Amino acid sequence: MRDLGPGVAGRLLRDALARPHAVVVAPDTGIVLGRGTDVPTTLLVIGGPARLEGHVRGDFIVLGDVVLRPGARIDGRAIAFGGVVLNSTLATVAGERLAFPDVGFRATPTGGETYALDYELLEHHPVPRFSLPGLFGVQIPTYDRIDGLSAGVGPEIALDTGRLRIDPALTYRSHLGTLDPSATATWELGRRTALEARAGRGTFTNDAWMRSDLVNTATALFAGSDARNYYRADRAELTGTRRFETTSSVIAPFVGALVERSWSAARDSLASSAPRSFLARHDREEGMLRPNPAVTGGSIASALLGVRAEVLNGPVTAHGLLRAELPLATPDDRRFAQLTVDGQVSFPAFRDHTFDALGHFVLTAGDSTPSQRYAYVGGGPTIPTLLLLEQGGDRLVWLESRYTVPVNAVKLPFVGSPKVALRHVVGGAGVGRLPALTQNLGLRLILAVVRVDFVIDPAKPSRHELGVSLSAP
Repeated sequence: MRDLGPGVAGRLLRDALARPHAVVVAPDTGIVLGRGTDVPTTLLVIGGPARLEGHVRGDFIVLGDVVLRPGARIDGRAIAFGGVVLNSTLATVAGERLAFPDVGFRATPTGGETYALDYELLEHHPVPRFSLPGLFGVQIPTYDRIDGLSAGVGPEIALDTGRLRIDPALTYRSHLGTLDPSATATWELGRRTALEARAGRGTFTNDAWMRSDLVNTATALFAGSDARNYYRADRAELTGTRRFETTSSVIAPFVGALVERSWSAARDSLASSAPRSFLARHDREEGMLRPNPAVTGGSIASALLGVRAEVLNGPVTAHGLLRAELPLATPDDRRFAQLTVDGQVSFPAFRDHTFDALGHFVLTAGDSTPSQRYAYVGGGPTIPTLLLLEQGGDRLVWLESRYTVPVNAVKLPFVGSPKVALRHVVGGAGVGRLPALTQNLGLRLILAVVRVDFVIDPAKPSRHELGVSLSAP
């Protein structure tokens, strides 16, 4: 096994071949193992389809289709890589029938009677050189309190059999009345190694971790609640990523460079114009007219490094991002370095209960940080008893834990069984140092994608909040 690939398939094959086994190389037309066949160990067939009528006293593994005929007996498992398992009601399989139709292993002779097996993801459809993804190249639109409606359109260009993909786009921002060009290019140097380049003009935020684009668009449009601050910039970024895969995890370190020229998308407390929303359009504290802070602006050139990680180990799931920005050139020679950590872990608790922990942290070292690198907390998505994005700066701590219990005794139309979660939130943000951290305790009622929350600040019981929000599945 020279390349196991991601996930469980390669590990399953490796473990099977670590035990005594036999190997058969099938001709292009496949092979038939007739009724007199009696294999005393696990059998690997390189090439398929492999039709079995006899007896295999172990696993029957085929790099292709497994075809079980009447009278076939397998004391272990029937496993097909790059194919399917075609059963017969008159065949006996003691173990599982497993098929990985999109995962293959290329067998390369390495001398003598040995082969090296390399993972390959099987492509069933050719990649067109020019396509219009989505609806005729129209991207999923977003909506916020600075841009209004952002609608992008652009083709996808695929070169080198799809290993190099280029996505140019033009995005119209209705409230600003501007048309922003951008382009993204992704070059897959190998199955685990990729380069990505992005360049263009746009509206950027450091607060996207609170809500997904879909949820933030919905809450801004319908409730007038946009949980982000923004600035405008011309930006170019190049990153190289290498993935390291195990059965239950993917670790992807990356390095890169960033060049950015930014300016304010400022809105002060006297502004009278804002994108429309069904509710709270004229609310200056938490609605669409909420002031948007100015930024220092200017040009920043930085080196980037970090790692993305994802773990799926049975019922335990986790994902995280660690990103460090090390500026080489800054406005007015400001010296700073910034580390951002974001992550979530979930695992089962008592019976069918679950526990989730979520965190977001920003740590900055230096004498003066440009405010386009500030991050914010406060309001429904983070600390409900504070005003929306009330606290901000170059240092931020936010941690939430949830213990969720499904109420299986109750079945509601359309939404199924509700869930109840006990929440604890602690966090704060400031410039140069953290303020006294704010804690919230509360209960959450979950009805499909609708969440009803009640929280209280235990240090100041007069501060409490009742709210309704949406969450993406």
